[in-house]
Amino acid sequence: MLYKTLVISTMVSIFMLFSVTVLRADSNNQKDAPVFTNQDIEKYKKPSDSEPQPVKTDRAAEKRERLEEAKEQKEQDFWCKKATYYKKKVEMEKDDISKAEKDLSGDNEVISYKKKRAARSKLNSAKKRLKYAEKDLADFEDEAHRKGIPPGWLRCQFE
Repeated sequence: MLYKTLVISTMVSIFMLFSVTVLRADSNNQKDAPVFTNQDIEKYKKPSDSEPQPVKTDRAAEKRERLEEAKEQKEQDFWCKKATYYKKKVEMEKDDISKAEKDLSGDNEVISYKKKRAARSKLNSAKKRLKYAEKDLADFEDEAHRKGIPPGWLRCQFE
């Protein structure tokens, strides 16, 4: 037992002596570490170092931005085309009314009763279709307003 204690205490002593030696070596290395100043740095500067470095861009953010722009462009196109469709529909009905009124007037000709009745019927149906086309356009504009669509998009005016 005494032998074991002696061996252990010897090992601890050797370990502590080794630790102190290593610590002294580390502290000597720290004292010998070189110190650099701004003048030392100036010696190694390159002409390109004074130029501003390009900013690294986030490719994922750029991709998201492009996708958002494409989505907005697609939405603009949708609202523009749909509004144009409804406006053309209204214009076509107005043209039909003009034609029916012209047919009804008959350019000072004597028009038969049957032709007048057919022209009036055509005029009345054209007026009804115009009323429905205008209501469709108004409903579409209301929907766009509710969804926060800028009014310019319905006129195909972007920005």
